Amino acid sequence: MKITVIRHSIRNRGGDRLVLDYLSFLVARGHEVVYWTNEVATSFSIDPRIEIKHIPWPGATGTICFAAVTKFSSDIVLVDLAVMALFAYLLNGKKVVYLAQDDDRAYYSSPVMKVLMGFVFRLVFSLFKVHVISVSEYLTAELGKYSCEKIETVCNGIDLGVFYRETTPHAQIEKTTPMAVVLYARSDFRKGLDIGIKAVEGLARRRGTRDWELWIIGNDKAVINADGLKVKHWGFLKDDQLRSVFSAADVYLMPSRHEGLSLLLLSALACGCVVVATKASNILTHNVDGLVSSVEDDNLLTENLASVMEDKLLCQKLRQNGYALAAHYSLKKSCNLFERALRTWSGRAACRFI
Repeated sequence: MKITVIRHSIRNRGGDRLVLDYLSFLVARGHEVVYWTNEVATSFSIDPRIEIKHIPWPGATGTICFAAVTKFSSDIVLVDLAVMALFAYLLNGKKVVYLAQDDDRAYYSSPVMKVLMGFVFRLVFSLFKVHVISVSEYLTAELGKYSCEKIETVCNGIDLGVFYRETTPHAQIEKTTPMAVVLYARSDFRKGLDIGIKAVEGLARRRGTRDWELWIIGNDKAVINADGLKVKHWGFLKDDQLRSVFSAADVYLMPSRHEGLSLLLLSALACGCVVVATKASNILTHNVDGLVSSVEDDNLLTENLASVMEDKLLCQKLRQNGYALAAHYSLKKSCNLFERALRTWSGRAACRFI
């Protein structure tokens, strides 16, 4: 297959990582991939067999215009936003495949923008009937409400040979208290960083700060107002560093307002972190493989954090069940399913799994 990808930027985000993993798999399988983008600012490895091309018009508007006025000779035109699918369809029709990594409405806090995105969904799914690959069963059900008929679920996966619990993680050297809580700092509204900060500050008020510390990953700022709390800022971490941090930590706090299927969540589970999350996690069962609260309920997040700190047997149960859950989400399986969906929609014979 010849595959064209149009994405505005390549950065240090889970969605960018997922696309690069899929494309690396595809070029290794002999497919031709051209990746059009306006910005490359990532520490992720980009397979040299992927041809990166710069969109000739700057800014997000330039990216959208490029998608709208360019007819590609490829078999597949892959995009990851509904708006991009809408404009790319104008000249490329049924070649367009929309990789839905989340409900695009969740990217906005404005009610007006949410309504507008709902209108875009109806055009893309009901009128144009664009092919869709959804990253989770939950997201498939949500998009199905918009009469999205041509949809395949390919759940996100991680490399279980990379993410596992280290017995002697290097990060353990940095741990100066009995327990460490990991929080991802990304300022996107849907990630709920503001909620996570409230939950952490609530925990500090509830039980003090003598026996736990906070580890912040990601490059965005997170200001914590909690006297005496030890805070370690790790910044962006490569795979081996992230594995060590998760392996040394005890709890991963995921305060998201919305997710498709978080790669960080899967990585934390595979590395043995107990997960305290909102219902946006989608795959966790409360008190089985994580502790789950309603979205934006920072008080319950605080209570759940306190529970795992105070109950060793609960931690052990959640950790073991978390391992089992993560084992279902293999990157190799996801890559095979992704290729099969593209082959089917491009008119090529579906490949057998390898």
